[in-house]
Amino acid sequence: MPRHGIQKTTYNTHFLTFLPDTVAGPRYDIIMKKIIFNKQRDFISIIAPASSCLDAQDKLKEAIKILALHGFKTLVDDKIFSGDALPFFAASKEERLRMFKEAMENEQVKIIWAFRGGYGCSEFVEDCFNIEQKGDKVLIGYSDITVLHLLLNNHYNIPTIHGSVLTSLLPPTNQDIMPIINVLKGEKSEIQLIPIKKISEENITGTITGGNLTVLTKLISTGLHIHSHSYASLCHSRRSGNPEKIILDPRFHGDDNKILLLEDVNEKAYAVHRNLVQLKNTGIFECIKAIIFGDFTKGDEFVEQAIKSFCLNHIQNIGTYKAAGIGHGEVNHPVIMNHEVIINSNVLSFTSPFEIVENK
Repeated sequence: MPRHGIQKTTYNTHFLTFLPDTVAGPRYDIIMKKIIFNKQRDFISIIAPASSCLDAQDKLKEAIKILALHGFKTLVDDKIFSGDALPFFAASKEERLRMFKEAMENEQVKIIWAFRGGYGCSEFVEDCFNIEQKGDKVLIGYSDITVLHLLLNNHYNIPTIHGSVLTSLLPPTNQDIMPIINVLKGEKSEIQLIPIKKISEENITGTITGGNLTVLTKLISTGLHIHSHSYASLCHSRRSGNPEKIILDPRFHGDDNKILLLEDVNEKAYAVHRNLVQLKNTGIFECIKAIIFGDFTKGDEFVEQAIKSFCLNHIQNIGTYKAAGIGHGEVNHPVIMNHEVIINSNVLSFTSPFEIVENK
């Protein structure tokens, strides 16, 4: 089942302590610790939780070579591309679920790196709320991997990296692996922002959530829905059948300290606008301090206009920014999710909770 090369990441993991709050839903405190990846002992587990691609085995070999060049040992399940009756899945639901769970339950696996996005994570994620996590973990990926980011961030309180899937490191996209490695080494990151609508000159601090806009919209009303405290309370009271009684479901906790990151691909302007309106109508923006719009690639010429119009007319009280180079383009700056960041003077900056050691 396992094969190939590793690099170790030192995690600064946040552990959440949930405290019952009969009015606002659960609250939590964040305690941080370093997450360390030891190249001699730890492994990267390569999984394909969603789709495969043409020449998948050849691309997998190339990705493993890239990781090996940087000193990483990898594990790959023999059934990673075993296929399914539906051609857009890399493997059956059961196999994709099993491979993800085994990566979470393997103490030697510190990094879980998605081979590709596409579609598939939401099919099995509802079976992932009771995995016995062993050891520190970090997930790397984007696009459909948004589903797993939200799972690990909100349910397991794991910091994850919104960054390149392995196929994006290869032609034709050729995204650079070094920004991700630098984050794993513990280096500080800064990303230039362009204001769409600035509310004030004060610094904005919070934790990044979100990812792919279309995927995020499809997760509304699921266990991965982003909630404010007030929205969480409303959900709890509705589900109890008694407006006076609050049901505390650990999958539906709220947090009012979020900075929302959004990106997308192959979506026309009207679809982008419709998805943003849908998020607004569900109350998600009640818990958002700022929104960063990454790249919306391969859409149409009206996408930027649609985003700007939405920001100016629908969410006047939220600061909004554009960040080039986050998403499906040739550049995909890694961003740490579920980890404190700061927006200061139109720059998004964050320290890294990770560390790589050669031997320790």
